Amino acid sequence: NDTLKNFSVMLASGQRYVAIANGVLNPSSFASNPDGKSIAFTLFLKDNIRNASSSSTDVDFIGVHGASDAPTVDIIARNVANLVDNAAYGDITGYLTVPASSYILDVTPGADNTTIVASFIADLSTLGGGAAVVFASGFLDPMMNQNGAAFGLWAALPNGTVVEFPTTSTARLQVIHNAADPGAASVDVYVNGARLLDDFAFRTATPYIDVPAGVELNIGVAPGTSTSVADTLKNFQVSLTNGQTYVA
Repeated sequence: NDTLKNFSVMLASGQRYVAIANGVLNPSSFASNPDGKSIAFTLFLKDNIRNASSSSTDVDFIGVHGASDAPTVDIIARNVANLVDNAAYGDITGYLTVPASSYILDVTPGADNTTIVASFIADLSTLGGGAAVVFASGFLDPMMNQNGAAFGLWAALPNGTVVEFPTTSTARLQVIHNAADPGAASVDVYVNGARLLDDFAFRTATPYIDVPAGVELNIGVAPGTSTSVADTLKNFQVSLTNGQTYVA
């Protein structure tokens, strides 16, 4: 008698399903969906669900767009592949199979892959041979949605374990030493007080490295004989954009 909503479904014998309870009880009290999709509380039902991958080195998963105030999105495994293309609220993808590894997943608007809405670390390295339901959850703008849970990506495993993918904000950076001053023939480079490069020589370059993005970085250059950040001769403040690649 206390039920808020009732659904009638017919399931096939021997079939495997997932049912995702989604939406809001009173749509008029929440931000509308940008694509005009109904955000009323409902069940998203999907059949032919797998509880394992056919390969011990791969992970099979479906993706569910369950963030009611989010527009159509793409999900890109950074520097790997576009995994989800033009998924609108309520869409459930077919199965995707990827090697059991760690990925950075960038969520972008469906029509603009240059703008990253959010990025997440999806560490699937321990899930070889397994399967999952990866679902977008929460609100892009909690303040417009009764301060509900913030947007995120989660994975539900067949045993009922639910794993949160942590957010991340990183850029790729290569540094080239091209200061011909003999006094700077070898330098140490500090980032936010920690030594990043030791005895960095003139006309050498680093490989591309991951550095924090979306925050101010204080880059200090010190003599190659430095013992701490206190020895820096010059400091630069920079802020890098999540997902971008830079050379300095």
